[in-house]
Amino acid sequence: MGPFSVVFTFLLTASLAYYVYTPFPDGVEEPWKLMLLDATFRTAAKFQRLGFGHYIRSIRRFREVLLESDAGEDFVPGVKVSDVTFSGVPVRVYEASGGQGGLRRGLLYFHGGGWALGRASSYDKLTRIVSAELDAVVVSVDYRLYPEVQFPEPYLDCLAAAKHFLSAEVLSRYSVDPERVGVSGDSAGGNLAAAVAQEVHTRCS
Repeated sequence: MGPFSVVFTFLLTASLAYYVYTPFPDGVEEPWKLMLLDATFRTAAKFQRLGFGHYIRSIRRFREVLLESDAGEDFVPGVKVSDVTFSGVPVRVYEASGGQGGLRRGLLYFHGGGWALGRASSYDKLTRIVSAELDAVVVSVDYRLYPEVQFPEPYLDCLAAAKHFLSAEVLSRYSVDPERVGVSGDSAGGNLAAAVAQEVHTRCS
């Protein structure tokens, strides 16, 4: 490697480190992971200004390449997975097969991602484990995301899927006990879970 290559490599490395580095308070775990995430958002926003499409879509592609991998059946054996639609909303249904028979628990799960990122398959391993350990039917909802839609469409998708799942016909089809159905979610999904639970409770009161 000649002197020019050495100098070029050094300058490129220093420039990248300067671009990525963001100071964080002491005690923050894995600060470099947060720095890379911040740099990804800033870079995607710059690409948007250059005409490469909405920055959220660029971040989605980055996540799909580096962070997401659909789980195979070997993650949690004995869980049947089906991709279906509930009232026009795509959902992924997990059915544990190792229970004692009779009616099972039901759980609606809404993924996180700031109402703009993520999908049901992003949480495939988690929802398989929950289904197996609780002997539950878990419904992971693929609600629509920003920028394709805006509020309240994600909430309306989740509410429509919940109402469909809670119908007597569907609960019977999946052998779910109507007295043991819960909602759950993380981050933005937690917000959606709370909103859906309140709306369903209000309508049933």
